[in-house]
Amino acid sequence: MVKLVESTKLFYNKYPYKISYKRLYGFPSKEIIDSYVERTGYGWWFDYPLTQEDIIARSNCIRFLRSNSSIKFSNSSMTHVYFEDKDVFELAKTRYRNLQKEIHIPFIDNLSETLNTYADNVEIKNSLYYKKFRYKISLKYNNNLHTSLGPLLIDAYSDNDNYLLNSNVLRFAKEDITTTQYRYYKFRHSTYNSYNIYCKDHIDMQLMTFVASENITKITKALLKQEIHQSDK
Repeated sequence: MVKLVESTKLFYNKYPYKISYKRLYGFPSKEIIDSYVERTGYGWWFDYPLTQEDIIARSNCIRFLRSNSSIKFSNSSMTHVYFEDKDVFELAKTRYRNLQKEIHIPFIDNLSETLNTYADNVEIKNSLYYKKFRYKISLKYNNNLHTSLGPLLIDAYSDNDNYLLNSNVLRFAKEDITTTQYRYYKFRHSTYNSYNIYCKDHIDMQLMTFVASENITKITKALLKQEIHQSDK
């Protein structure tokens, strides 16, 4: 059964529609699969064709998809296909249904046009961040955040109800060493971690932009689904 998902975002900031298929291409050899199963005792980590009929069906499906324009692919355990054109998407929905796993459809028809009307970066959600905060400020990690700004944020805002610092920001307060069954693990700050501050209202966000301006990479506003519908009436 194909799972239907109501989408509230543009994939890659461009594509309103998405179909996820059984993996359509890029399969390992039988020898690699057999070796993996023998070594681990588990099955291969994604679905792959077992019959000649299945191989042909997947080959025909990817050939059909690539014959259309305004499409983007990504390949993991499934093959995800993103559509910009609704007519192309609607046609693809009717073909190779037995290979489809998920279909993502925007919750309003004019999602792309609606998002483009906002000057802010907008994330459409069912509720505010942590049910309370309207804005999310993303910070870049560097020496300033580590040695100066991070500790300052904790001292000034960790107990302020108008703000929420995510766990990575709070870790600037101390050395975070976790004991596991096998060893001690020390958390390491890096550019690969997410450092976010959540702000209750617009004025709180504006204040934080003055405090953390040099490290801010993105400000996102949470917009509720019902607010979109209200604005359309």
